[in-house]
Formats: sequence, structure tokens, C-alpha cells
Amino acid sequence: MKKHIKDSKFKYKKLKKPLKWLDCVSQTGWISLKQMEASKPVTCTTGDFWIYKETDAFITLFGTYSQDDNGEIEFGEVITIPKVWI
Repeated sequence: MKKHIKDSKFKYKKLKKPLKWLDCVSQTGWISLKQMEASKPVTCTTGDFWIYKETDAFITLFGTYSQDDNGEIEFGEVITIPKVWI
């Protein structure tokens, strides 16, 4: 059974404001020349997330977390964004 972690013991900080970043878009099927010409990266917004790790090259965030019966933290909705995409 999962237990909620009390925020007072939680060492991760929340994002102060939503983070906007560019993401790649891919197509695995056949597309027309018109669709190919219109292809561009998409702007994503990541909001209510905690910062797991931040370096000069990237930031790793998570949106949910829980604690297992052994006291280990488990993370969900994990995303690592290259800083050059922000």
C-alpha cells in the first residue's frame, strides 16, 4: 500500500511558474508535401511539477510521487527537458 509523503520531509521544490518548452514532432506514416512543409516543433507547457534535478544541460521534473512500504519514493510523470529546448 502506498503512503502519502508529508511535505515537511519532502526535499523537492515545485516549479514556481509553468515551464514552456519546444518539443519535437514525428510522423511514422506517409504524409503529403504540404504536411511536410507545415511540420514544426510544438510548444508544450509543464505546470504543477516538482524539480528532481537541474543541470546546465537539462531539467528533470516529476508530477506525482508516492512512498512504498519500504519507505522508498516512487516517481510518476517523469520528464527530462534539454535546456536548449526551453
